[in-house]
Amino acid sequence: MFGNMGDMTQMYHKYKKLQEVMKNTIIRARESGVLIDITAEMKVKDVKIEDETLLDPSRKEDIENAIKAAIEKGQTKAQEVAMQKTKEILGFDPNDLANMMGGGGAGGSMPSIPGM
Repeated sequence: MFGNMGDMTQMYHKYKKLQEVMKNTIIRARESGVLIDITAEMKVKDVKIEDETLLDPSRKEDIENAIKAAIEKGQTKAQEVAMQKTKEILGFDPNDLANMMGGGGAGGSMPSIPGM
């Protein structure tokens, strides 16, 4: 039913390796004087204000916007890195879940459900 137990063990070890790689992969994003370090797991590890003029209370909105933009830039890059690492370590494209789950049929799309 579950296939070869050795295959399951191998996949488990690959998955654990992927988790470790994602945890230790740091992506650096810089935006308008703000530097963000984020892991491939999407966890913010560090925030630095490189442009000290942003600390002026009159520039509150500027710093808020810069922090938000840097986080978004880091998250986008982290998603790309996570996809790449998943392909490298697990050996499949996470975007191809329908085919991986044995569904998908022609064209890889899910069947339509009447009334939905």
